[in-house]
Amino acid sequence: ESVANMRFLCFTFLSAVLFSVGFAQSDGSEGQATQQQQFTHPLTNMPSAVEDVETSFLFPDHPDNKFPIGDVVTVLCHFSNDDQYAYNVTAIMGSLNSPYDFNFHVQNYSYKPIGVVVRPGDEFTFEYQFHLHPDLQPVEYALAHTVFYDDERVSYSSTFFNQTVELYYPTDDFDLITTARLTFSILSTIGLIFVSLFLCFPEFNFEMKKTNSMRGTHKSAPEEWLENSGN
Repeated sequence: ESVANMRFLCFTFLSAVLFSVGFAQSDGSEGQATQQQQFTHPLTNMPSAVEDVETSFLFPDHPDNKFPIGDVVTVLCHFSNDDQYAYNVTAIMGSLNSPYDFNFHVQNYSYKPIGVVVRPGDEFTFEYQFHLHPDLQPVEYALAHTVFYDDERVSYSSTFFNQTVELYYPTDDFDLITTARLTFSILSTIGLIFVSLFLCFPEFNFEMKKTNSMRGTHKSAPEEWLENSGN
């Protein structure tokens, strides 16, 4: 009877352990699923814009919308509030997309918090920088930048830039600088070799001077013949 009781207690203990482990796993998976459902990418299902808020853009270093691959590009967002309500500009974010399918994001850029309240009749200019990946190809892409804002009750967004841009390899200036440095290095090396020869072998310098002096005092055959005929 005691053996049967021990078996019953062990069975009850193991059942309780298995039940608690299974409950913990199911609770964790449900928590992860809830978190995934709650997270929404800022560039997905963006809210609409306010009609009386005007935005514009400027690439101060690249007004032709052509950008060098691998560089950090600066874009300016001008935000003008013509509405009767104040808006809190919360952030700016951008993305580089395929020109054939805008939903295909080639590169997502950083979500930059702003936190500036733009009152009615005011306007601000915000700076946003993004880094073009060095492995991008020198072709055309669709580039988009969006500013996010709210009125403490409703969230809004305005895409202030959405156009096709061209990327290129920044090699011209680099090649010129490299060529100039290489040429200077070669000329400096040649000069050092000649200086070393003159310092280490002074007899070589003397022979060169002697040869030059002999060449300067040597008379040609016709001149010698005239001198002899005059005598």
